[in-house]
Amino acid sequence: MGSTHNLYVLFSSTPYRMGRWIRLVTGEPYNHVSISTQADLATLYSFARRYYRTPFYGGFVAEHPSRYHHGGRSAAICLYRLPLTPAQWQQLQKLLASMGRDQEKYLYNHLSALAAPLHRKFPIRDAFTCAEFTVAILSALGFDFDVRRFYTIGAIARRLEPYHIYTGAFPVDSEADPAFFALNPVSHPLWASTRSFLQLLWRAATA
Repeated sequence: MGSTHNLYVLFSSTPYRMGRWIRLVTGEPYNHVSISTQADLATLYSFARRYYRTPFYGGFVAEHPSRYHHGGRSAAICLYRLPLTPAQWQQLQKLLASMGRDQEKYLYNHLSALAAPLHRKFPIRDAFTCAEFTVAILSALGFDFDVRRFYTIGAIARRLEPYHIYTGAFPVDSEADPAFFALNPVSHPLWASTRSFLQLLWRAATA
């Protein structure tokens, strides 16, 4: 009997300037990875920017599909489906619920992101890149990933190749995500980004 629970891992080439820059630096075809518990990808989870206008203010986010459509273009994606046991499914639900409740304490790990071209990572408490988050989830569920190691997005995808189910454009979604694309006061992006980065540096210094 097949598993009734699945974890979907989505690798994407996002249609934003930041995504293009990351792909140029890393040489990887995909610059972002997220996970979902839903076959229709109605909600995805990752570490990314919190708002469109705050590229350096990020953390744990629940992504709406409209994030993958911008400027008339849809993200190119590669999708994997991993069957889970009931115990793994319960563990995944607990992890996501816990992170969702304490969403503001989780920071995007800019230090690891800056070190990625050198194949290095900086472990910092409650801070992850999208790749580090995905590896942490997969490791917690018992898949063969080591959270102490550095993985490129491409390396994660290659290890999951037996679970591949789709490559192509992100399915068209007609609804917008008002929270992600909301207009913020002019000062907000700079203030939020600065505060987030200082918090990250403080955690790194006091680890």
